[in-house]
Amino acid sequence: MTTDLEIGLYIFMLAGFLGYHVITRVPPLLHTPLMSATNAIAAISLVGSLVVAGSDYRNVPHGWVCTLLGLVAVTCSSTNAVGGFLITDRMLRMFRTAEERAGGARRPVELQALGAVLALVGVVAAVLYATKPAGMAIGEYLHEHVAAEALRYCYIVSAGMFVLGLKGLSSPKWARSGMALAALGMIIAVVGTLFHPHIVTYRWIGLGFGIGTVVGGTMGLRIPMTAVPQRTALSHSLGALAACLVGVSEYFRYQGALNRVTLTALDFEVVVGGLTFTGSLMAAAKLQELLRGRPITYRGQNIISLSLLSVIVVSGAYLVVAQAATPFFYVMVALALVFGLLLVIPIGAADMPVVIALLNSYGGLADAAMGFVLMNKIQIITGSLDGTSGFLLSLLMCRAMNRSAANVLFGAFGRVSDEEAAAAAEARGTVRTIVPEETAVLLETARNMIVVPGYGMAVAQAQHAVAELGNILKQRGVDVRYAIHPVAGRMPGHMNVLLAEANVPYEQLHEMEAINPYFPEADIVLVVGANDVTNPAAKNNKSSPLYGMPILEVDRAKSIIVLKRSMRPGFAGVDNDLYYNEKCMMLFGDAKDSLTKLISEMKSLL
Repeated sequence: MTTDLEIGLYIFMLAGFLGYHVITRVPPLLHTPLMSATNAIAAISLVGSLVVAGSDYRNVPHGWVCTLLGLVAVTCSSTNAVGGFLITDRMLRMFRTAEERAGGARRPVELQALGAVLALVGVVAAVLYATKPAGMAIGEYLHEHVAAEALRYCYIVSAGMFVLGLKGLSSPKWARSGMALAALGMIIAVVGTLFHPHIVTYRWIGLGFGIGTVVGGTMGLRIPMTAVPQRTALSHSLGALAACLVGVSEYFRYQGALNRVTLTALDFEVVVGGLTFTGSLMAAAKLQELLRGRPITYRGQNIISLSLLSVIVVSGAYLVVAQAATPFFYVMVALALVFGLLLVIPIGAADMPVVIALLNSYGGLADAAMGFVLMNKIQIITGSLDGTSGFLLSLLMCRAMNRSAANVLFGAFGRVSDEEAAAAAEARGTVRTIVPEETAVLLETARNMIVVPGYGMAVAQAQHAVAELGNILKQRGVDVRYAIHPVAGRMPGHMNVLLAEANVPYEQLHEMEAINPYFPEADIVLVVGANDVTNPAAKNNKSSPLYGMPILEVDRAKSIIVLKRSMRPGFAGVDNDLYYNEKCMMLFGDAKDSLTKLISEMKSLL
């Protein structure tokens, strides 16, 4: 006879296989919305949090602890869900072709989704009323005859909607409709969970959901696109914290008296959830530049980290064998939180695209483990989808940098001493500078230009100025294209989102492999704050930490203009050989200010 565990494992493997085939068809253009969408879908941890927050703990000593943990988990999960779907829709609204932009606003997907929800609610209510036995109260009928079946079918329908929603991300044309379908699936799953027989009170559920909706809605509607990486990292942390808290609540409730299979899943849930929580907070701090971008290293860091991980694994094994309440569980959770900090601190900010993708995968695995603990099939499915997407994106990012995941996690990439950097700069010689007036004259002679955006453009919020300059040049007959490196910015596809926000049609955005052959034909390449992804040392200097990383071959162009604040190295901490190229000219200053002056000069030349 097939057990629930075997069924769960089958579902996990099949969902991962399905997720692989769906997610590999998502173009790099939509990798940032993909990560945001899978984060929002991974907020299905909300269904487990609802059960924990609404259960009856009167027979559990100090049961209020479980209720409190459930309340915090509901708040975190609802913040993740509401904020994730809102900001994903904001991004997808920006991806339009030139023809679509000329035609005006897109169809109101939100109104269609709302209409579908209301229609579905109406149909369900009519069916329930029609099938209710005469004389029976509707509440009694729902509890005794509808609840179990409603929960089962709600989860089946929502799982299908999540898969179809991710499938919609294979094209910008259908992406918004797909995400509206996924959001509807989340609503159905949450409503279905409210029928769960273990939920006896909705007081704390309502409080947590209300707080989470306000916080998540504010984040989703107000956070600028330049801060999407930080928001995504915070989203990872909230989802992972919810999973960890639910695991702690279940252990506290049963005092460790669970079967060994459930304890194994629970240990995995709290460990992965804990390290993902603190690791994501550290990643957000580095992205926000609250911590320095260069690796923070110390003597014996890898030995200490691996030793700590070994202690965590041994503690988890002991808990599974003991099957009883023991302080070792809470020590293990605390060590997992510390391990998350130690895991991310030594990683340079240049590797944040890979780190964010990996943390996304970890968060999905924690949600799947929660599904095994609660034997909730929908959580197993969505956790597998989220874990698959994060893992695939991290592999793509590693391939784009010609690095292994082990090197990213343990290599302290970008660690270059100040003395080495100064000596290298002196050996290369001097740089040529240019001013906006001279740049405008130079652009007047161009017929083919490629724009290379980087994180410096995001920091200066110069994407609208970049787009305006491109439009001016296109009106003068200049062929303008935009070159996007897979790891430009601080998460996969970040530059695509920023340029889409500035109304650049997505057919003008070209990936690295497609645009590299055209650099020799370009009269001018305009580099806006991109450092590491344009560094020729990646091809020519075997001693450089960047060596072997595929780059945008800007150095092959006829002329190069770099907009940069100073000669300070980028997030990798490596000086850029491009700046000393005889074809390269540096336009120093804030990118937005420099572009504004350049646009004024271009207009004056009319």
